[in-house]
Amino acid sequence: MFHLVKKDFSLMRRDRSELISLLLMPFILISILGLALGNLTMRGFSINAFPVAMVVEQNFSEERDTFEQSLRDLGLPEEQLNERLMITEMTEPSNSLQSILLSDDIAEWMTIETYDSREQAMADLDEGDVRGVIVIPEGFSSTIWTNTVTPDDHTVDSSSLELIVNDYESIPSDIIRSVLSTFVNRYNLEASIAIAAQGQALPEVEATTYGSLDTLTTNDPVSSFQYYTIGMAVMFALYVAPTISSLAYKEKRQHIFGRMMLSGTEPYSYLMSKMVSSTFITFIQLVILFGSSTLIFGTFSQFDLSLWMAIALVSAVFSIAVGSVASLLTSIGLYANNDAASGIFSGLLVTVFAFLGGSFTPVEQFSEVLRSVGNWTPNGAAMTTYLQLMQGFSIPEVLPLLIRLAVMSTVFVIISIALFPKRRLT
Repeated sequence: MFHLVKKDFSLMRRDRSELISLLLMPFILISILGLALGNLTMRGFSINAFPVAMVVEQNFSEERDTFEQSLRDLGLPEEQLNERLMITEMTEPSNSLQSILLSDDIAEWMTIETYDSREQAMADLDEGDVRGVIVIPEGFSSTIWTNTVTPDDHTVDSSSLELIVNDYESIPSDIIRSVLSTFVNRYNLEASIAIAAQGQALPEVEATTYGSLDTLTTNDPVSSFQYYTIGMAVMFALYVAPTISSLAYKEKRQHIFGRMMLSGTEPYSYLMSKMVSSTFITFIQLVILFGSSTLIFGTFSQFDLSLWMAIALVSAVFSIAVGSVASLLTSIGLYANNDAASGIFSGLLVTVFAFLGGSFTPVEQFSEVLRSVGNWTPNGAAMTTYLQLMQGFSIPEVLPLLIRLAVMSTVFVIISIALFPKRRLT
C-alpha cells in the first residue's frame, strides 16, 4: 500500500492547480475575511447570556430540623451532635449551589429564573423561553447530610441534581453542565475536608469559594481570524476527497487500475490507499493552514501546548473522516464507471456542508436546528469541536463529537467496501 500512497502524494505535488485550490485559496479567504470583520464574529457566540430555570423543591429549614431530630434519635453525645450539626451547616449543598448560580460571574453566561413548580419550568423549556431546567429535588440536602455525617449503617441512597435540556449538545447545555460539574467536584472535595477535620477547619473551608468556575472559559471572544481559519480549513479539507476519488477514476480510464489488479494488487489495498492518502493530505493541509495563519497573523499564538495537542487530535480524527469520504467517492465512481459523484460533491455538497457547518457564518445565530444539522456533517462536527476547545472545553466534554466523527468514518468505509468493484476493470 505504501507505494500507492506515495504515488498519490507525487501526483498531488505536481498538480499546481490542486495545490492552489487546497492551500492558497483558503488562505486568501482567511486573510480577506479576518481583516474585514475584525474581532466581532464570535462575541454573540460566547458572551450573550441565556435564561435557565431553577426549581427548588426542598425546604431548607424543614430539612435541617428533621435531620437534627434524626441525629438526636440516634442518641449521640452532645459533643458529637454539635460537631455534626456544625459540619451540616458547612456542607449545605442547596444554598451553596444557589449562591453560585445567582452570582455576578455566572450572570455573564446565564440568567437564573426561579420557578415554583417543575411543570411551569418544563412548559417554558418546551416553548424555548429557557435553555435548561435545574431541579433541586426534595430531600436533596438531607440525603447528602445523612450519607456524610451519620454513622455508616445509617446511610441512604444518594440524591442527585437534575438538569433537563432540549438540545444536549448545544453550547448553552455545555455551559450549564460545566457549571454543575464544577460545583459537584468542588463540593465533594470541600465536604470531605470539613468531615475529615471534624469541624475544626471550618473557618478555612468557609474562606474557599464554591463558585470558582475553574472548568469554564474566561477566554476572549473568538476572533474572526480564528473563526475563519477553522471555517476555511475544514471547508477546503473536504475538497481533498473528490480530488483523490477523481484521480482514482482517471486511473481506471487510463487502465492503470486494471493493470494494478492484474499485477496482483489487492483491490481493498487500492481502496484503502485512497483513504490513507486523503487522510495524510488533509492532515498536512490543516497543519499548513493553522501554522501559516498563526505565523503571519498570530491567530493561535496564545494557545499553550495542551490545546495544540487537543487540536492535533481533532485534526487527526477529522482527517480520517475526510479519508473515509474519499474512499466512498472512489467506490461510487468505480462502481458507476463515471466521475459524477465527485463532481456533485465538490460542486454542490461541499458548499452545502460548509454553510450548515458554519464555515461562512455561525449558523446558531440563525437557528439551533441548523446548528444541530450541521454537527452531523464531518466539517460541522470538527468545527464545533475546535471552537469548543478554544472556548475552554476539555477533551472529555467534546468527546461525543469526536465519537460522531469516528462513527461517520466507519459507516463510510463499510459502504465503500461494499460498493467497491473487485473484478470490474472496464
